[in-house]
Amino acid sequence: MRTCPECGGVMVYERSSKLYSCTSCGTAMNSQELLEASERARSERDKVERAKRWKDDYLAWWLSSKE
Repeated sequence: MRTCPECGGVMVYERSSKLYSCTSCGTAMNSQELLEASERARSERDKVERAKRWKDDYLAWWLSSKE
């Protein structure tokens, strides 16, 4: 089941228009646009996670060097 990149709702495929549309917010995308939006969202999540991990590692290093 696909999720909407805008709101996280359920995307339903409509054969007549050949588009995926969100049941919550009404966003409509073809499969290529949906794939690209998913990749952008995943990339952004990875970037935020790397920054958080770096910050946590730095904090652990900083605190351990004070002992």
